[in-house]
Amino acid sequence: MFNKLVKLATASIALAGVGSSQLFAARSASAADVVIAIAEPQSTNVTGMFRFIRSLGGDGLELGISVSGLEEGASYPFHIHTDIVPSDGNCTATGGHLDPHGIKKATGDSYKCSANDVLKTCELGDLSGQLGPIVGGSDGSFVGNFNVSTLAFGGENTILDHSIVIHDSEGKRIACANIIGYVLGSDQASAAGMNERSMESMDDEPTTTASGSFLTASIFSSTLLVAAAAALF
Repeated sequence: MFNKLVKLATASIALAGVGSSQLFAARSASAADVVIAIAEPQSTNVTGMFRFIRSLGGDGLELGISVSGLEEGASYPFHIHTDIVPSDGNCTATGGHLDPHGIKKATGDSYKCSANDVLKTCELGDLSGQLGPIVGGSDGSFVGNFNVSTLAFGGENTILDHSIVIHDSEGKRIACANIIGYVLGSDQASAAGMNERSMESMDDEPTTTASGSFLTASIFSSTLLVAAAAALF
């Protein structure tokens, strides 16, 4: 069972008109309790949100993507990278594509992800190889919803404690963010010793620099949280 110690911290997130929920960082959490994971890559021009929820069909995760600040018609590959984004926001420090099954190592220079045979030909983190790249629309934005049957919140295919990286057409890493998993339970937040002082300590610190990938939402029920996040797309 995936457990990860994280710092005491807080942040707020507004979800689809349901209102703003205070999100508390827990001392530890189980991947089985994660109901949604979010990454918000940003750069000077590009702003995005990637949200993952458990598939209603039971296999894999549903991925919703919303990105703005793109060049019309330009293609932007995107991947899950192995390492988290450091506190200085350096996207080049996120390592390579997530590949727990060694697909790239086995194929070497002949690597070519095929959407028709993902399990045998694709790195787990090669999302644009599996789904196609992000492409800027006429208004410079992209919105898409996908089912990715190979991804999970736990086990060897977990997306947690990794990062999302968006590349430009030349492969340069232009925006990145850690994938943060959210769990529910005000009791857990209370047990973690949350108080007004610890909440204030987070005011100037972005959640993506936290050492772990779990936060606890103290207000939303799981149904409202997932519905609100899905409504963003």
